[in-house]
Order: sequence, then C-alpha cells, then structure tokens
Amino acid sequence: MKLNSVTLIENQHDFSKFILDLENSAHVAIDTESNSFYAYFNRICLIQVSTEEQDYIIDPFSVGDIKALGEVLSSPDIEKIFHAAPNDIAGLKRDFKFLVNNVFDTSIAAKMLGYKQLGLAPILLEYFGISLDKKWQRYDWGRRPLRDEQIEYARFDTHFLIPLRHKLVAELTEKDLFDTAREAFEKLCVQQFAEKQFRPGDFLHIYGAQSLDIVGKRILKALYLFREKEARRRDRAPFRILTNETLLRLALQRPKSVQDFSKIKGIPRVYLTSRAAVQLLELIRKNEEQEDEVFVN
Repeated sequence: MKLNSVTLIENQHDFSKFILDLENSAHVAIDTESNSFYAYFNRICLIQVSTEEQDYIIDPFSVGDIKALGEVLSSPDIEKIFHAAPNDIAGLKRDFKFLVNNVFDTSIAAKMLGYKQLGLAPILLEYFGISLDKKWQRYDWGRRPLRDEQIEYARFDTHFLIPLRHKLVAELTEKDLFDTAREAFEKLCVQQFAEKQFRPGDFLHIYGAQSLDIVGKRILKALYLFREKEARRRDRAPFRILTNETLLRLALQRPKSVQDFSKIKGIPRVYLTSRAAVQLLELIRKNEEQEDEVFVN
C-alpha cells in the first residue's frame, strides 16, 4: 500500500491549513501519544491525524492554540476513527476540553467480529500484512525535538485506520452487526472518564504488603506517601521515584545507615547520597519507633 506524505505541524500557519483539510474530509483518523510512563501529570504530547490522502503529526506544545481541532472532533458531519478510543477521548477532554462526536472504534468493531487479538499491530498484520515497529512504544513523547524516525513511527498509528474502517464496516454490515457497533460507538461519546485518584490505603495492594508485621506496614505506608509527594513535586511517574518492590524491601530490611542503602536492590542512585538517604532513614526510624497501629483510609 502506497504511503501518504506526512506533515509535522508546529506553527499556527500550518495548523490552519491542516484544519481546512480536515473540514473537507468525511473520515479522519485520530490517535494521541502521552507521557504517562514518565510523568506524574499525564498529558497529551502528540496528536496524530490522517485523512484519506495525508498523515499529520501535531505538536501541541509548539502550536499552542489548537481549539479549532476541537470543533472538528465535535462535528457530527465528520467521522472520527480511533483504535481503542477511550484513553484518547479521555485525554483530549482532560487536556483540551474537547468533546468528540461521530466515532468509529476499530478495536470495538474487531471485537464484535470475533477477533481475539485486539491490539492495532495484530489487526494490521491480519488485514494489510503490515508489521508495526514497536521501538518507540515506551518513548517519552514529551521530549523535544522529535526525530524523523519518531515521526515516522507515530504516523502508522493512524495511517491505516481509514482503510481498516472501510473493511470492518463491510464485515459488520455483512454480519448484520453495524447498527450494534454504532450504538457502542455512540456510548463512547457520552462516557464519563474519571481521573484515577490517589488513595493512601492502596499501599496494602503492593504485592507482599499483607505479609508484613504492623511495624512493616507502618513503614511501608510512610514510604508510599513519601513517594507520592515526591512524584507530584518532580512530575515523575511514581515507579520512577521508587518501585513497589523497592518500597517493600525498605519496609522489610529497615536500613539504619547510608551504607545499608547500597545493599538494597533497586535503590536509585540519588538515594545513595547522604542528604536523600538521611531523609528516608529518618522516615523509617520514626515509623519503626512509634507505637500507633497503621491507619488505612
């Protein structure tokens, strides 16, 4: 299959021309890339859009004002094609206050047709014989500048969605499932998406936490709260501050000195310096010595 050209949108002038193209399109494929694997405050860092003739990569950091895209997304006259739409729709609403109407979700359609592997890669392999490169799947899309190979990778998340949609519509229609699918798509447009809330008591969901004694649980909770505070302050994913496994090891081994930290698997280098280590050591010491039972809310 011949590839469309790909255009990186980084300014208002190019963005305006891009919007004109979308307004003249019956079908528009959409995907987003975020930095949730790296940042505490998850945000959309890249928006991929394809029409029948063109692939676009929008850099929302550079363009700035992209509210005109919201008007396209909410238009009932232009069908928006996603693969596994809920996360994308939720992110677009969270970050830009966009509402999406007239949706076709290729993942839902494939599921209704009986496919077991619902990821985009196996579906594209089935329909087009295309193998997607997963090299940049866990990339921090908040980083700049974007490299050519990253732009090329990102375009493939939407490039095939319109022709895939046409094939799926034909199968759904043949099996008399199209109306059922359309009802499912309409529910996506009105579904409420709630942001995951931090709950202090969730430290007990860490694997191995239930086997700790009362002192260990008290220490684990204190470390869990410390990690949350640090993750918010540094805008980093909590596991990049300290993993759950490391929190549990600290609660079990209860280091008494900076030297003890070097013996605990998974401790980041920053916590091997005296200042950072002393902070954690004091936290562990205080919770080891107090007599109150652990409080779970």
